[in-house]
Amino acid sequence: MPKSPAWSLALLLALSLTQPARSAEPAADLEQKQRSLETADNEAVREHIRNFAGRGATGDFSIPAVDPLEAEQRFVTPDDVTVKLALAEPDVRQPVCLNFDERGRMWVVQYLQYPFPAGLKVVKYDEHLRAVFDKVPPAPPNHDRGADKVTIHEDTDGDGVFDKQKTFVDGLNIVTSALPGRGGVWVMNPPYLLFYPDKDQDDVPDGDPEVHLEGFGLADTHAVANSLTWGPDGWLYGAQGSTCWATVTLPRNPSHPAVHFKGQGIWRYHPEKNLFEVFAEGGGNTFAVEFDAQGRVYSGHNGGNTRGFHYVQGGYYSKAWGKHGPLTNPHAYGYFSQMGHAAAERFSHTLVKYESDALPARYQGRLIAPVPLHNYVAVSKMSPDGSTWKTADELKVIQTDDVWFRPVDIKVGPDGCVYIADWCDTRLTHVDPRDTWDRARGRIWRLQPNEYPHQTPFDLRKLSTAELIKTLESPNKLRRQLAQRMIFEHGDSSVAASLIEKLPKLTGQLALEYLWAIHGLKQYDDQAAQIALGHADPYVRVWGVRLLTPEQAETFAAKLYQLAEEETDVEVCSQLACTAKRIPGVVGWETAVRLAARDDLAGDPHLPLLTWWAIEAHAGDSSLDVGPIAKQLQTTKIGGEIVLPRLAQRLAAEPTEPHLLELAELLRQTDVADLRSKMLTAVDTAFAGRKIDVLPPKLREAIVASASSDSPAQLALLVRAGQKEAEAGAIAIVANEKAKLAERIKLAELLGEVGSPAAQESLLRVATSSPAAALRVAAIGGLRQFDSPEIAAALVGRYGQEDATVQAAIIDLTAGRAASAKYLIAAIEQEKIPRSAVAVDLVENLKLHGDEALNERIAKLWGATRATPAELAQQLEQTATILKTGKGDAVHGAALFKKTCATCHKLHGDGASIGPDLTGYERKNLDYMLLSIVDPSAAIREEYTNFRVLLVDGRVLSGFVREQDDKTVTLQNAENPALVIPRDEIEAGPLAVDKSLMPDRLLSEMTATQIRDLFAYLQSDAAP
Repeated sequence: MPKSPAWSLALLLALSLTQPARSAEPAADLEQKQRSLETADNEAVREHIRNFAGRGATGDFSIPAVDPLEAEQRFVTPDDVTVKLALAEPDVRQPVCLNFDERGRMWVVQYLQYPFPAGLKVVKYDEHLRAVFDKVPPAPPNHDRGADKVTIHEDTDGDGVFDKQKTFVDGLNIVTSALPGRGGVWVMNPPYLLFYPDKDQDDVPDGDPEVHLEGFGLADTHAVANSLTWGPDGWLYGAQGSTCWATVTLPRNPSHPAVHFKGQGIWRYHPEKNLFEVFAEGGGNTFAVEFDAQGRVYSGHNGGNTRGFHYVQGGYYSKAWGKHGPLTNPHAYGYFSQMGHAAAERFSHTLVKYESDALPARYQGRLIAPVPLHNYVAVSKMSPDGSTWKTADELKVIQTDDVWFRPVDIKVGPDGCVYIADWCDTRLTHVDPRDTWDRARGRIWRLQPNEYPHQTPFDLRKLSTAELIKTLESPNKLRRQLAQRMIFEHGDSSVAASLIEKLPKLTGQLALEYLWAIHGLKQYDDQAAQIALGHADPYVRVWGVRLLTPEQAETFAAKLYQLAEEETDVEVCSQLACTAKRIPGVVGWETAVRLAARDDLAGDPHLPLLTWWAIEAHAGDSSLDVGPIAKQLQTTKIGGEIVLPRLAQRLAAEPTEPHLLELAELLRQTDVADLRSKMLTAVDTAFAGRKIDVLPPKLREAIVASASSDSPAQLALLVRAGQKEAEAGAIAIVANEKAKLAERIKLAELLGEVGSPAAQESLLRVATSSPAAALRVAAIGGLRQFDSPEIAAALVGRYGQEDATVQAAIIDLTAGRAASAKYLIAAIEQEKIPRSAVAVDLVENLKLHGDEALNERIAKLWGATRATPAELAQQLEQTATILKTGKGDAVHGAALFKKTCATCHKLHGDGASIGPDLTGYERKNLDYMLLSIVDPSAAIREEYTNFRVLLVDGRVLSGFVREQDDKTVTLQNAENPALVIPRDEIEAGPLAVDKSLMPDRLLSEMTATQIRDLFAYLQSDAAP
């Protein structure tokens, strides 16, 4: 019988922990062995599941696919639109991306190789549960041939049916996007961005593809680089999914520095200048790039309660920090979330903003987003939210009961209709290891007016520059975008003079189109910039700022300062902040500081952080005098709330002597007492989890002078700096029942962080006697630093007298060390602590201490925590049979859910938030639900991956990674609040645990009736 991952890991660590030479083994080797063992063992389980899947025991795969015309009849739409088939199998199969060219033809990527690249083998899964392959795949034409292809489809008679098909290139291997332009076709083929030259445009590549970019990750093929799109600025934009990291290099520009980013975001590349940059970092599993008519950038999101993200240049956005890593800028100190939205189901990876005239007026300006897990397409209204946006669903424009309908990409065509790529498969769950994909089908649907007008063929290649300029008046956004590309590629630059002359007199969309055309003709000179920066239309001003070169910024410094002080449009202010971050030297700094001084911008969702990011970008410039900033901003809202505390934190985060002296001067120049207190708190945050090794006398003086003697932040900093008087004061406050509870909690945690030996006795006394449970939990957390079995004995002895939160903290502490774990195990053996009180992850941690006698006792209490392959397969088959042979009662199922599942999961608004909220999941898909419940470790969502850390003092800790940077890792679990761990105290980790916190054999104690009842509730539309 193969060992479970946890058993193997326990054996490995037991051997390493009990041998004197343990410290000689590098932590990296330890991690590699752990991952290799876990991968091998998990693969045994997954192989058994794959074999089982072929027997057809589960539910949804028994639902046959219907032919395209029948599927068309099953769509439900509002009365003012309808859905028609534009293309279907065998001409298209598993389409993942569609785009249109300047002749109105549709280019489709058929993702037939997914999910595993041809010619590669998974040798292990890394510490973030991402596949590590045996090699980097070579670029075409010397590649391992796969099944992917790029095809071209044409509607020759204008009736809406694409009746002419051809293949541009096939045999590709994990291709996500294809986009014509610049004399050929751009193909996203991770790890490469390829360019297939086709100068004669005969749809046959002129030769082998050219590699323009390389280094995009391939570790998770549902999250690779994707969605190539031309921006109005002439750059080629793309998206990066959530899990794959990238270190992008430019073979055609070897001097260009490598750009490293850890998944999630929007990037861009300039083919002529050979430049690459991350446009904005973070987001969901980013799988779309959508430009609206004003040039704003959006992408979808694979989470609930949102339709997507609005990206601004240089912005930082939320991520799942554990698996996806920290932001590339450790001093961002904040991030933006997705656009605000009412509660919504998962998910809409892709979206478009409808800005054409073919559909009725009520669709104009709306987001249209596929929701593939739930087989519908949503329409959402957009409303301004300061300088960004919020959305609200208005209707489902396409619905069907056909579970094979899986809309995965969406574009507006040159006819103004909406085209939807239908994956056409019953499954989308990429982490399910079974190869049950149906690769025989695929459809392209068109959402259109009820009467589809006959389409006249067009070819923008044949138009003169003047005719292309006339096309910019089209109400169809795609036609305008295609015309802009033609202007960029072969426009007559002499036309630009007349456009510049007309620009001041124009308003609305045409004014912006003229500005983009001027730029596309390479004529955005100082005359054009002066007009744009002072234009009456705010979007022309936005792009006037954005298109400035650094040299032009110097020329127009006075105008930028004026805009920063006086501009009333918040989107212009947003771009000013974004551009100020990019402009080197005094112009960027002064523009940002002027924005930060404006109280009228403080309530905007984006602008305060944008101004901080702009100021932070210049904080390391030694040529700038940043000292006066305290005097300039201390009485302003953005300065006092956002900029100055973060600047203090940034200086402390890199505690070189020059930085600490600069911090001392910043504190000295700040006159506002409350602000000084905030700055000290921010400095303390910079040192979270660690001591201050060096505190220059000037900074010590500034800290003492910056707050009253009873300031918690001041006291905390002095404790971190090793001042004995401060340490004694902190201990006294923790013990003082009359002191503020919040202050006592913070100082109890602090004393534990710095490992103050003098605090041990006081912390234990508080942990066992304080009437405030929250303080007892904090004191127990502080005691984790001390290797004292007496602490464990005292806490375990009080277990039965404590409430649930304190009990959980006691278990967490005692599970951390082998010596203290013996007291926990003894109490469980004596039935003083219930076995069920120890969570799965802590049971696994107990096995890692390397104590053979302890492991024998653990085995007797819990047995194997991971089911064997045979058990999993048997339970899958038995449960499927039970569910097929009877109906359940959702009311009874709700009670079972509350007892069994609600401690971690929510459904229909009830339950806890430790695990995913199940409401928006694909609960109707029985096949998916069965695997998720019977083998929860087969598909762990990245934001719910548990991580384990082995510390140099022998402790084993686990939890979700809430934050991490180059200095600390913050873990949080259900038993304790966030724990900040210095990286220099970590021997190995954080290592992702390929074992769900949800236990195996969840259904084994249930009767057949109870199983049916539970599933009836799990698959219900609402709470009974």
